[in-house]
Amino acid sequence: MPKSYAVPPPPHHNEGKTVAAWTMNLGIVLGSLGIGVGMVWSEQLSILIWVGAGVILLAVLVGLVLSKAGLGQPRGYGLSQAARTADGSSGANARSGRPAEADAR
Repeated sequence: MPKSYAVPPPPHHNEGKTVAAWTMNLGIVLGSLGIGVGMVWSEQLSILIWVGAGVILLAVLVGLVLSKAGLGQPRGYGLSQAARTADGSSGANARSGRPAEADAR
C-alpha cells in the first residue's frame, strides 16, 4: 500500500523573530527577575512578587495584541503550501522498487 506524505513547508523568513515575540519574551524575563528578587528579599521587597507577576501578565497581553496587529508571525502560513505539495506528489518514492532489506547493513 503506497503512502504519500506531505512535505512540511519551509518556515517563514523571520524565524519567529518578530516585534511581538521579542516584546513578550523581554517582559516575561523582566517580570521573572522581579519575582526572583522579591522572593530573595521577601521581607523588604515582597511587593516585587506581585509587580513581577503583573509585568508578566502585561507582557503576554501586549505580545498578543502586537501579534493581532500584524507584528507577529503570519497566521496560517504553510497550510496552503503543504496542501499544494501533497497534491503534486506521487504515491511512490525513489526507493519503492527496492526491497527494504537492500538498505539494511
